[in-house]
Amino acid sequence: MSNPENPPLESESNHWIVLGTIVRSHGLKGEVKVSLSCSGLDRLKNCPSLTLVKEGKALKKVSIGRSFLHNDGDAVVRLKEVEGVDEAESLRGAFLAIPDSERAPLEEGSYYVNDLVGLKVETSAGESLGMVEEVMDELANAVLVVRAGGKEILLPVLKTVVKRVDLEKRVLVADPMEEIDAENTD
Repeated sequence: MSNPENPPLESESNHWIVLGTIVRSHGLKGEVKVSLSCSGLDRLKNCPSLTLVKEGKALKKVSIGRSFLHNDGDAVVRLKEVEGVDEAESLRGAFLAIPDSERAPLEEGSYYVNDLVGLKVETSAGESLGMVEEVMDELANAVLVVRAGGKEILLPVLKTVVKRVDLEKRVLVADPMEEIDAENTD
């Protein structure tokens, strides 16, 4: 799978921003079905160049040709540099990614998921709650999965809960909502 028309791929030590995961081939012309990890198909289409990353290794640079949203929510994408169903099928599980250095700037108060994972979480009073291990963002609002030892806390990403994010110090300050006790509610 060489791609001599594109410049050499960046180092494998790059931190990649995954915009989508190839689920399978689609059709007979080399299209692929992509589960989007970004804000929508327009975000993917507006990237002048994407890198196919599989098993931690950059395979080649690709660009988007024709694309549309499938009725199941995934995207169907024609990658100009992928020829035929066999090559498309070989990309199952590969990521469509950009180097961390090329990610779009966000509005103040917005963060990339990979910036939040690994942050130490503490309350406003300084009590340690654990580390952000996952961000569930398929819900009405994102939820941080925070773990410490065997304990798991789910923190909704709301201004009333998440008070401050300091990416330089790698700390997120949050005040969890009080737990609802089903036995004592009216």
